[in-house]
Order: sequence, then C-alpha cells, then structure tokens
Amino acid sequence: MSFKTLEREVARLPESDRQGAEEAITAVGTVLMRDTSALMDAARLVRSEGDDADSPSQAEQEARNLRRVFALWHRAAEESLTAEDLGVSRQQLKHLRDAGRLVALRLPLRREFVYPAWQFSATGEPLEGISEVTRAAEEARLSPLALHLLMVSPAAEDGTAPADWLASGKRDYVVQLVAASNAHGS
Repeated sequence: MSFKTLEREVARLPESDRQGAEEAITAVGTVLMRDTSALMDAARLVRSEGDDADSPSQAEQEARNLRRVFALWHRAAEESLTAEDLGVSRQQLKHLRDAGRLVALRLPLRREFVYPAWQFSATGEPLEGISEVTRAAEEARLSPLALHLLMVSPAAEDGTAPADWLASGKRDYVVQLVAASNAHGS
C-alpha cells in the first residue's frame, strides 16, 4: 500500500477515530524501524503503485484491516482498567501478572499495562480461576488480546459471555472453552 493511499484511508475515518489511527500507524512504523527483519517483511508486502491492476482494492483491504485492528485495541482499552483505576501499585499488578494471576494488555503507544475489567470482582479483587484461564490460554496459544475478546464475546448458545460464566463460578467450563478455542490450530 502506498503512503498516499494510507493517508487517504485515514482521512476517511471519523474525526473521533483519526488520531488513534494515526498513533497506531506511528507505533507500527516505530517498531518496524527498530526491527530490521520486520521492516524487510513489510517491504516485501508493499508493492509499488502500478505493479498490479488490483492494487487499489488491495490497498483498500489493507486499510480496512488496519481500521479493524485499531477498533479491537480501542475496544480493549475501553473494557480495561489501569493501576490507578484499581487503586493498587503497578508493582503489585506486575507480581500478579508475572504469576499468571491476571491478564494484562499492552496497548499500542501506552507504556503501562491495562487489565481487562472482566477478571475482577465488584470489589476489585481478581476472580477465582484466572490462573487456570491464563494457563489454558497459553496452551491454546491465545494472545492476551485474543483471550480478552473471547472472554467478552457472547456465546452462541445463550448469549452469555465466558467472563460472566467465570464470575458466576463456572471456572471449569470457562477453562475448557478457552482450551478448546484453538483446538484446530486457528
């Protein structure tokens, strides 16, 4: 995708999303500049204009995909809490995170981790079973973002999200669901 195409696609975004998209693009560019192999991979994906009659549609698809990824991260940020929100130190959260007792997300362009709200009780304590859920997610090779999205997505059978099942004490069921989420290598 050419830089001009990317600029046009970002300019089409609603004003409320434009700054976030620009920040996400800057973050990706920053990572690419630090990682030579990633930069080379990205360079292979970019075609010069006129290489292919389908370039505009490919560029538009890539821009739509970028918007989707940005929207997922934006949603995750809205559904998460910071150390300040939780009223605990970052060190205490790091200890819980390192022990697998909390799910943490590092959002693009943010230094600190955020913690999906679904894993906390109304009093701010981590729910029982988070360790088992994080272990199942690791074994299923789910990223923290993928785990978060799975936990807040309503299940087909009754419209209840796995996070709600976990909060109601159905830990074993949620662990099985998470473990099976990548059973087919998807």
